[in-house]
Amino acid sequence: MAVKTFTADADWVVGLEAQCDVGYRTVAYTGSLGGGTLRIWTQVADGGGLTPVADSKLSAGTVDGNGDVVQQLTFQSSGSITVKLTGSTNPNAVVSVQ
Repeated sequence: MAVKTFTADADWVVGLEAQCDVGYRTVAYTGSLGGGTLRIWTQVADGGGLTPVADSKLSAGTVDGNGDVVQQLTFQSSGSITVKLTGSTNPNAVVSVQ
């Protein structure tokens, strides 16, 4: 598992490959995104560009059927993982990728 605290907009090169034995990865956060959006990107090994993972945005506006804020998601992809926080104001969020 990899963990990082975001206190400003930033790109985090996680150091994990998206493809793993169980077939999926999970990203989760606690705290405040400061009104920003957290998104997962991957990059293939041959040096291709960063590509956003489909349906991988988390923000305070992302809610479940009960109206609760969604703070984790699972995804399937390949390549190295980067997590980006954009559009935030004074965030304080601990983000983990497992």
